[in-house]
Amino acid sequence: MKGLKCTTSNCEFNEGFHCKAGVVNIDKRGNCITRIKRENGVIEQEFVNMEVSSEFNYSDNEDTLIKCNSTDCSYNKCFKCAADFINVGEKLLSTKCKTRTKD
Repeated sequence: MKGLKCTTSNCEFNEGFHCKAGVVNIDKRGNCITRIKRENGVIEQEFVNMEVSSEFNYSDNEDTLIKCNSTDCSYNKCFKCAADFINVGEKLLSTKCKTRTKD
């Protein structure tokens, strides 16, 4: 899937809202469990984002496999995300798939 936008403010795979992980795992509750915090946190994330293009474009993404265990999501087809585009971002205590829709 190329249609992945990530707005987390502290993830090793996030570069300018593009996810560089080859595989993204979403758990039952819609949490992104692939997220790895950066060693220098939000400050390092800001520097990385400044180095890459500031204008986000879905077509600039690398292909990423979205493995989804959220069994009550209408986009989950055989444990893979079938949505054309998804957004992953921060909630209060976790990083979640914001596109998830319950059946």
